[in-house]
Amino acid sequence: MYVLTGVSGYLGSAMAEELLGRVKPAELVFTSRNTAALRKFAERGARTVEADYDNPESLVEAFAGSKRLLMISGMLVGPHRRRQHRNVVEAAKRAGIEHVVYTSYLGAGDPENDALVTLDHRFTEEAIMESGMGWNFMRNSQYADAMAEEQAAMAVGSGKSIGNTADGKVAFVARDDVAAVGVELLLGGGTPNTAYDITGPELLTYAQVGALIQEVSGRDIEIIDLTDEQMYAMWDALGVPRESTGDFSKSPVPWCSDDMVSFGRAIREGAMAAHTTNLTDLTGRPGITLRELMQRAAPNWTAPAEQQ
Repeated sequence: MYVLTGVSGYLGSAMAEELLGRVKPAELVFTSRNTAALRKFAERGARTVEADYDNPESLVEAFAGSKRLLMISGMLVGPHRRRQHRNVVEAAKRAGIEHVVYTSYLGAGDPENDALVTLDHRFTEEAIMESGMGWNFMRNSQYADAMAEEQAAMAVGSGKSIGNTADGKVAFVARDDVAAVGVELLLGGGTPNTAYDITGPELLTYAQVGALIQEVSGRDIEIIDLTDEQMYAMWDALGVPRESTGDFSKSPVPWCSDDMVSFGRAIREGAMAAHTTNLTDLTGRPGITLRELMQRAAPNWTAPAEQQ
């Protein structure tokens, strides 16, 4: 039996669909906090279990009887996510899981990379390795979908592409490609006890991303590169807390500024510039380009009234 957590999210849902095309539904267990999201998979024959990273006993029940687990990381940053992830790892061990595939993040294996996003993943990787279970880590690059959807929409809407990344580069990876890699590893592909950097097909600076948004949208986009201090000031003015434990009641985004600023700094310093062929090596398919994703997303971008 194979277990997949978090099937209510985009990545988990994509993985679930791919698994249903390759494995008998009776051999699959899908979990989520969202019972409505589980219903469509139950109707197709998979075993579905309501399970919550904050409820260890629900996880043990969901994992019981299975041998391989694909653990999708939680959304929150900081102490809450670490506690959730430890719950999953301990529940997997108790339930008899033998191998864990974990959706980690690029840079998690580099102790000198202090971007806040990498710290939680490093913590989780260490917990899994210390558990004695077999493992594979997918150290995923930044999602190209986020750039083609949220980042591009904001740039087109404001006429500005703002960051603190300077000339640092990222090989943005599509979520559908990440889903394909996860399924391969869950089904036994790759080498056990190995971490794989999963990147897209090309390294790009944020300035190049802004230029691509401008090209695809036909709108004027001003590329603005700020210092870390200026980025903090911008987020402070918008009501974004600096720490993950801060007050998000007035924040327009669910991430703290320590997370966003430290990530930009890591890019600027070259810590996120990995570029590998692991995606193609593991799945046999080429990576989806950022341009392709932007062309798909462009109809949903809205330009300022004066440019329409």
